[in-house]
Amino acid sequence: MEKFTKIIFFMMCCCTTISFSQNFIDKYLIDPLVYTTVATSAQGLNQPRDLDFKPNSMELWVVNYGNTQGGTNVIIYNAGLPNQTSNYKKDSHSSHFMMYPSAIAFAENGEWGSTSEIKNTASPSSTFMGPALWSADTNIFARVFQNNWQTGFPLGSHIDMLHQSPFAMGMAHETGKTYWVSDGWNGNLCKYDFVMDHGPGYDNHSAGKIWRHTDIPILRAVGIPGHMVMDKATKWLYIVDAGNKKIFRVNTNTGTIGGNISAPNEPLASYKSVTGATQQIIDTYSSQPCGIDYSNNRLIVGDYATGDIKIYNTSAPTPTLMGTIVTGQPGIMGLKIGYDGKIWFVNKTLNQLVRIDPLPAPNDASIMEIISPLTINFESKYHSPAYNVCSNSISPVIKIQNTGSNVLTSLNINYTIDGGSLTAFSWSGSLTAGASATVSLPAVAIGDGVHKLAVYTSLPNGNTDDNPLNNIKEGSFRSKDALTPLPFLENFLSATFPPAGWSYIGFNKFCAMSHMPNVGSYGTNDGCLKMNNISGGVDIGGQTDYFLSPRIDLTKSGSGTKLEFDVAYAQYSSSTADRLEVKVSTDCGVTWTTVYNQAGQPLSTAPAQLGSFVPSDLEWRTDTVSLDAFIGNEVIVLFNTTSDFGNNLYIDNISINYVSTVGVEERKKSPTTVLFPNPSSGVVTVMNSSGQIKRLYVFDLLGVNITERVLLGLEKDKVLLNFSQEAAGTYFVKTEGDAGSTVKKLVIQKR
Repeated sequence: MEKFTKIIFFMMCCCTTISFSQNFIDKYLIDPLVYTTVATSAQGLNQPRDLDFKPNSMELWVVNYGNTQGGTNVIIYNAGLPNQTSNYKKDSHSSHFMMYPSAIAFAENGEWGSTSEIKNTASPSSTFMGPALWSADTNIFARVFQNNWQTGFPLGSHIDMLHQSPFAMGMAHETGKTYWVSDGWNGNLCKYDFVMDHGPGYDNHSAGKIWRHTDIPILRAVGIPGHMVMDKATKWLYIVDAGNKKIFRVNTNTGTIGGNISAPNEPLASYKSVTGATQQIIDTYSSQPCGIDYSNNRLIVGDYATGDIKIYNTSAPTPTLMGTIVTGQPGIMGLKIGYDGKIWFVNKTLNQLVRIDPLPAPNDASIMEIISPLTINFESKYHSPAYNVCSNSISPVIKIQNTGSNVLTSLNINYTIDGGSLTAFSWSGSLTAGASATVSLPAVAIGDGVHKLAVYTSLPNGNTDDNPLNNIKEGSFRSKDALTPLPFLENFLSATFPPAGWSYIGFNKFCAMSHMPNVGSYGTNDGCLKMNNISGGVDIGGQTDYFLSPRIDLTKSGSGTKLEFDVAYAQYSSSTADRLEVKVSTDCGVTWTTVYNQAGQPLSTAPAQLGSFVPSDLEWRTDTVSLDAFIGNEVIVLFNTTSDFGNNLYIDNISINYVSTVGVEERKKSPTTVLFPNPSSGVVTVMNSSGQIKRLYVFDLLGVNITERVLLGLEKDKVLLNFSQEAAGTYFVKTEGDAGSTVKKLVIQKR
């Protein structure tokens, strides 16, 4: 990173009084400023047009103008810090969904929107363009469903798009999936609510809602974005009208919703006109305004033509110009106040990302990062089989930095889990300006599942923090809390999915894992897991889904520890090969060891069929996997499917157990009993996976033993029971053999 220093001479509005101690941004008008070039073309910047930070993090996304193949992104992790890294990304379908991008905007949930400066990507008469929605999870963005516009395949990784704003020039997030868009084709302001995204690569937009402010004119300046930003506390939307060279704001709490508008490009849930919203002109320019951002009653506006950045005070009824930063860098487009409180911008002409630093404030402490637990800087929906915590408590570890000029001797640190009660910690020490320290915070209990950690600092040296923007870090993490002993069994009797203690991770709502209530192995029909590889209408080849067990305690198990599960699968055709892998992790999901890997015909338990496969009673197989290599550990077992857009896969009766070798020369399988048909009205077949049934009992719901069969010396592998004379109801069948005992529920129905 290059550094050079300039003393900035600033212009002040006449008769304006400024209190610099109240707002960190005001320091930009009195301090000598340091300009740091954070990224260049070496990191992939190529005509950058906008930038935004992932919420409460120093992960910075830049969007490049691109070419006829579409726009591109550069993701900069730990932006501006010594451990900065970057990642260049291009989605395979950005030639429509992010064509000549003009603006991006992040939401708090880790999604982000983009707009495109183009009329259409189809025929010359088409106006089929508008804002697109994306996931910031790089396990999904520009990674899933990447193909060369192949017919019948998903359309890249975009998660939604609406098509009523060609030549869209600016974008701002409001809440949830709602964004504001500057419509350069129709020349006015629109509010878009995607409502419910269609998932990566699909194209159903019928849930979308649009409100068009027909009396708020905006003029497009060709090649110059008109960026916008929302003050989410007051709902004022600040807009650069690049064509009319003015800055204005709209009170989005005002306006009257009118009649319906016809949507020429797609069906929508709602499309309404709005008129009468309160508008207020802030300033007019003789040059070319472009970038804009807002924080804590300060509005900053960048000038593409001159490189100047103007600062406005928005706390008064009419925003007033406080002064100007003369950067000497024409070509500024996107402009952002980062989570470090600093001003950042991209220069399209120079292909640069630049940060501007004033002098440190006297008392300023920041959280540089959450070191432990490992967190993801957005909401909990992310596509990874890794768990961050395998414990029932956490003791967060953070890194703080003295970003003030005074020696830092004390600091209050608080954190919350899922917005609950505060856990407080008073730090004391001695940090000189720029120095950092690692701080371990008090432990707090957590449960199994997904959590959001938020850490706050306050009162450096007992004083108000002069730069509050860098006082918070947030991140999501997942925990596996409860430790499950052996024997372990999951038979999917409960309709709840995923079952208690299990986790399911998938991103495709049309082809996903679910509980199948009326199907079970060997005709039990009491529930199982189903992976849908066939629905949705597009080829989902390569899609991965993860089904993860609770933590299972193998520390006390012995030689012969085995995983058993029932599986049923049919290919769609002989050329399709959906895959099932079983993996085991001893380090909370950081690394995995594959212990089972079957696909296509070797995985099949039934002939290939073109229809949606549902297994019959006998189209099941019990597979066994040795877990001896993991004895002495706490493990997570992962059932990992990779779709080939083939046919359905079913799993039932997942069990882990071991049999003591004391006095036994040859180990026998841990028993798994199956009953079929179940429910039944007459004869029931009882089978045991160990092949040995020596004693069998039947109990009713009250525990009364109504049948007992002793089969000593016969070692039966199949027993027939006749329930034709018994009353309808629920019964329990217990089998015993050398390998142990099992109990299964049986339902008797009378016709």
